[in-house]
Amino acid sequence: MPNLYRNEASDPKSNAQRNLCGRTHYVDDDTLRYHKSRVISSRHTDGGLLFAVVTSDAKDYENRSRGFRFVIFDVFGNVVQRDTDQWFRKSEQATKAMWEALNALDAADLTHKAIERAIVQHASEMERLERDIERLATQDKTRTAA
Repeated sequence: MPNLYRNEASDPKSNAQRNLCGRTHYVDDDTLRYHKSRVISSRHTDGGLLFAVVTSDAKDYENRSRGFRFVIFDVFGNVVQRDTDQWFRKSEQATKAMWEALNALDAADLTHKAIERAIVQHASEMERLERDIERLATQDKTRTAA
């Protein structure tokens, strides 16, 4: 069960990693290294229902130029706002765009919808597990009868 986001560290990268650990690999060390990314800022918003990150990223695989982007996550670590085609020259521009995006989002509604998706997903996973258990039990009975 996910907790609400909160301030976990004063360092943006540590804060992002501690909050998003187990929810997404977006800010894991390996992911950041692969994409040549750095976490510039990270914060929880809307009482901890959303988490926002501003990163400095390589614009190409050779890291010849860099730009700033933002991403917003719901309480389950799903991306709710990110524009991979939009780059900002300054972190302040990315931060301003992030706040504009956050102000346009309804965090409570997003969270309710995410909970509904999680309920459906977990129900189908439990049904699959029950089928697997029945299949294994049947195989076990066949094996012991032989």
